[in-house]
Amino acid sequence: MNSPRHDAAVIVVGGGHAGFDAALAAARLGAETLLVTGDPDRVCTLACNPSIGGSAKGQLVREIDALGGEMARVADATSLHARFLNESKGPSVRALRVLADKPGYVRAARAVLARTPNLTIVSGMAEDLLLDGNAVAGVVLGDGRALRAPNVVLATGTFLGGKTFRGDEVRSEGRFGEAPALGLSGTLARLGFPLGRLKTGTPPRIDRTSVDFAAMSEQRPSAVPLGFAFGRAPAFAGPQLSCWVVLTNDDTHCIVRENLHRSPLYGLDLIRGIGPRYCPSIEDKVIKFAHNPTHQVFIEPEGWDEPTLYVGGFSTSLPAEVQVAMLQTLPGLANVRMLRAGYAVEYDFVPPTELDNSLETRRIAGLFHCGQLNGTSGYEEAAAQGLVAGINAARRAAGKDALRLGRETSYIGTLIDDLVTRGVDEPYRMLTSRAEHRVILRHDNADQRLTPIGREIGLVDDERWSAYLAEQGAIAAARTAAGRAKVGGRTIGGGVMPPGSTVASALRRPDVRFGDLAAELPGVSPEIGERLETEIKMAGYVGRQETAIARAAADEAQRLPDDFDYRAVAALSLEARDKLSRIRPRTLGAAARVSGITPADVAVLSVVLHRRPETRTAVAAG
Repeated sequence: MNSPRHDAAVIVVGGGHAGFDAALAAARLGAETLLVTGDPDRVCTLACNPSIGGSAKGQLVREIDALGGEMARVADATSLHARFLNESKGPSVRALRVLADKPGYVRAARAVLARTPNLTIVSGMAEDLLLDGNAVAGVVLGDGRALRAPNVVLATGTFLGGKTFRGDEVRSEGRFGEAPALGLSGTLARLGFPLGRLKTGTPPRIDRTSVDFAAMSEQRPSAVPLGFAFGRAPAFAGPQLSCWVVLTNDDTHCIVRENLHRSPLYGLDLIRGIGPRYCPSIEDKVIKFAHNPTHQVFIEPEGWDEPTLYVGGFSTSLPAEVQVAMLQTLPGLANVRMLRAGYAVEYDFVPPTELDNSLETRRIAGLFHCGQLNGTSGYEEAAAQGLVAGINAARRAAGKDALRLGRETSYIGTLIDDLVTRGVDEPYRMLTSRAEHRVILRHDNADQRLTPIGREIGLVDDERWSAYLAEQGAIAAARTAAGRAKVGGRTIGGGVMPPGSTVASALRRPDVRFGDLAAELPGVSPEIGERLETEIKMAGYVGRQETAIARAAADEAQRLPDDFDYRAVAALSLEARDKLSRIRPRTLGAAARVSGITPADVAVLSVVLHRRPETRTAVAAG
């Protein structure tokens, strides 16, 4: 039970995607939770693009759902364009991407918060932290109110010291039209947290009635309903809308080059923060990729009833009149009306190497960081971190051990491990290439990997758990049936199956699909059949990856003592001593993933650890 001096068990600061899933997780786990946000009517605003999911990001959304988070359900409820990406590249990298109705997404998120027990929304801007020794004790709002709690989750997005840029116009804003949080940056610096600056941006929005779609390439949505959330039959949330693709040209690039002197990033030198490598501005594309004669631009709807179209791939901070001239060079946009100019935003972040992999800070007990404060970009990365931070804040309030997800369990675990062991020097974006275990961490099996964990910690309810068990039973039954049903001597796919062949052996062939054999398994639904096919085709790859994970398990199990004095190990390189002393990885495996740590350094650590009396005792006991 909370002490009487506390207003809550958990305070979450920030109402974006990280704060949304953090607050929901904490409240659903029984912790009295306050969600502090500057504008409650803009909770979970899709401030930049209208998309959820995509390559690697779709896996994150599926994993959030599997653990009991909410992002997938809100996206499904407001989806106006859905389709799978990378289908031809195989199940390991296939991912769902949807465009959401922007106003509807906010309404749906707000409704979920309103009906969640143990959760109260507080309107205000957090400007300072309350401390009790070396532990957090609450927050102070801009109007002087003090809110007390022993666990605080900071999910501040781009608001810490936020500035927006459009030409030589610089505003103190967290995002367009919203005041920044200025005091918290000073507080964190005063507490010893290093601060850096990062930059992101957004493209212009245009009036859909001013666009000639006939001059563009159409990108249709899936004809079959698709959804992220498990246990719900996919259904179209509303009319499915097309997207459109155009290419930049010499005229576009010429206007950019002629106006670089008016760019806050180039000519005016106003922006210090480092921008995202994988989502560059149009200025960056024209200058850094000058060998490319064209760049793709995506024209995407922002809502069923919204007049605006999002100009994806066209992020810019050039002056508004220059943006109009650039847009008018694109096919179909000769008579375009720009409704809102694009802009860049620069903000403070704290290096995530300041965190434990529970997302609790090492300096201040009970203080958790998530989202763009940790140097990440993207709604999905933010929500994934928010979910873990909210879970662990609630578990700390209840006196329970933290949830820690390993790289072998999930993209979420990979994301967090990357952040806390390697840090960031630019906005971090989740990529399939970052997950060395992506053969196992597929879009289709997120529930199988993580729903039992969500159930164990208390976020997966009885209805969801029953549906999960039923699906697993159906997959097991289909697997058994596929191993018994004979298809030998028949022509299937591109050849004749040898005598004695079963459905299972046929499905191992790359040219055979479940649809070719559905008649042999009459009780198996198409959804279960697809899971079965993927499982059978991937079995060999999965087996090899599981072997590799098992080999690495010894290093992951070797705990590094919290008080280990790396600077006293003369055999370590100077860089290793410095980085390991600052980052303090939890395990030998995590130490090996720290940037700059060599295999020789890891070997030295292993020898030194096994010489320590307490380590030998722990190993013997294990």
